[in-house]
Amino acid sequence: MRKIFWMVMLAVSGWSVLGAEPDNLVRNPGFEERDNTGATVAWSERKPVYRFLDGCGRNGSRGLAFENSDPDFYSFPAQALEFKAGACYEFEVWVRSEGLHGEESGASICMEWSDAAGKYLGGGYAEGVRETGDGWVLIKGATRPIPENAHSVRVAPYVRRGMTGKAWFDDLRVTRYYPPAVSTVSASCYRHTAAAGQVTFSASLHLRDSGLKPAQVAGAFVFEDSRGREVKRLKPALLDEQRGCVTLEVAELPVGEYKVSFVLTAADGTARGAGSTSFRRVAQLPERRVHIDSHRRLIADGQPFFPLGMYWSQVKEPQLGVYAQAPFNCLMPYGSPATNQMDACHAYGLKVIYSIKDIYHGTQWAPPQIKSAADEREWIKRTVSLHRNHPALLAWYLNDELPLTMVDRLAARQRLMEELDPDHPTWVVLYQYTQVGDYLDTFDVIGTDPYPIPDKPAGMALEWTRVTRDQSHGSRAIWQVPQVFDWGGYRKGEAREKTRPPTLPEMRTMAWQCIAAGANGLVFYSFFDLHKMNERDPFDKRWADVCAMAAEIKGLIPVLLSVEPTPVIVVDAPDAVETRLWKHAGALYLLVVNGSEERVTAEIKVEGAYKSVESQFGPQPVSKGDQGLRFTLPPLEPVMVRLEE
Repeated sequence: MRKIFWMVMLAVSGWSVLGAEPDNLVRNPGFEERDNTGATVAWSERKPVYRFLDGCGRNGSRGLAFENSDPDFYSFPAQALEFKAGACYEFEVWVRSEGLHGEESGASICMEWSDAAGKYLGGGYAEGVRETGDGWVLIKGATRPIPENAHSVRVAPYVRRGMTGKAWFDDLRVTRYYPPAVSTVSASCYRHTAAAGQVTFSASLHLRDSGLKPAQVAGAFVFEDSRGREVKRLKPALLDEQRGCVTLEVAELPVGEYKVSFVLTAADGTARGAGSTSFRRVAQLPERRVHIDSHRRLIADGQPFFPLGMYWSQVKEPQLGVYAQAPFNCLMPYGSPATNQMDACHAYGLKVIYSIKDIYHGTQWAPPQIKSAADEREWIKRTVSLHRNHPALLAWYLNDELPLTMVDRLAARQRLMEELDPDHPTWVVLYQYTQVGDYLDTFDVIGTDPYPIPDKPAGMALEWTRVTRDQSHGSRAIWQVPQVFDWGGYRKGEAREKTRPPTLPEMRTMAWQCIAAGANGLVFYSFFDLHKMNERDPFDKRWADVCAMAAEIKGLIPVLLSVEPTPVIVVDAPDAVETRLWKHAGALYLLVVNGSEERVTAEIKVEGAYKSVESQFGPQPVSKGDQGLRFTLPPLEPVMVRLEE
């Protein structure tokens, strides 16, 4: 994504911090304390760029000063913190800045964590500031739960990579916070509207973070009609640390509008949390030009559609000609296209995911004229009115990695889009893959964006997609964002030289990992980055590899969109192996992907009798009889086999 750094922005809404521990985990947070040598206690200096100086802090106190003229310099003071694995933390710092230049967002604060070998595992990053004049600004951020394999956590006030100018820091603070025990309630049907059949209602929970165990609590789904009368109360069929759910035959409810609440109580009846959503039972589903069906497929103009596209910067018609000859059927341009550009996309047979992700006042990329919620609403209304009936429009892009602190604003934007355009779904993409459940009120379609190459295993694509699927309770369409770009386009100096683009086999495995774990659309990042790195990695060569990978997927789209009933399969394989089964035109198609760096063996039994087993790609499995297949999978290998009855 364009905001390629991982960030958590300044808190602008009231996401719960109830129960936060009052003690500041940062030692010497104002840089005042010095040892007998004069060194600042608990902090490492990074001279000459970062220095601890008297008089440069707030109110003339001691502070941390940054002054840099070398864009290749990138190092900063940090402090190791005491922490608890699985916990979340809020962090903040006061900042003043002057004349900061560069492509990034400025002076900021972050928390990062590493494993026992010192390998980076992740972090939380606050949005930076570039120019504050004489005033001080409080910057805030928050982490997702610290992973269990984290061995060390550090906090750092810093200026983002590649920036020059001046900045000052003072008064850091890190405290633990507790997400609400019940964060969201959702329904498995599109836009919480159903006419018949079964609907599963799910509540996203944070029991562990709230100090609770499933055995200590009870839950209930409560259905109230438009007059506030309780018409049904159901115990959850499943209640664990992360989810409560129940499935209901829609016919049990009269046609009408409902409020569906999930109420969590302790054994003594004490309320421990609650959340709610709306639900509508209709006599007949409304007709929509584009929507998500009950199989989580996109239906466009009455036909199933598998989004296979790429991120663009701006729509440029000469490039559309090249792109339209490739296997792709859609694009997501950051630069919101004008009508003539939408016309050009349509003429080439391409659909557009239209970006309005920046229309939030106070965020880094917001247009300067967006200064209030009223400005946002008017801008959105004009844009939607202009493009909602265009035949090229596929979906609206609402959020590019905006933080959970903005969830109330994001949910309001989703409600506004449902009102303004019932005919097109919304899509958001998050790096916060472990927090997708907390965002469920903010989108119709979810995507996450694992970009592992070259620093992390390619199996990260499988891990992120699995968690995204599980966090959304299997109720939402997933359009994943796999990596085809070279991180060198976002790094400088020595760090840039250590990067490389993913190879064709790496791109293939990441794409098929996403599909195997449940993705029903792929929008690769990014077309413009292939051009950006042309001098080091010729576009024509990279483009040929990207197209070869996409052509393999395109050739199987009729299979990927099939919803014919499939038989039961039994899988005996390591956790790193993911499978998915389709039936199409009388044949079964079994996808098996190895998400690990090791050679593995998987044994799979498919119900029924099959006269032939043919590999569509990847190594041919060995038939064991009794419908058993043994797959010997090289590292990161995807295999698709066709089974004829």
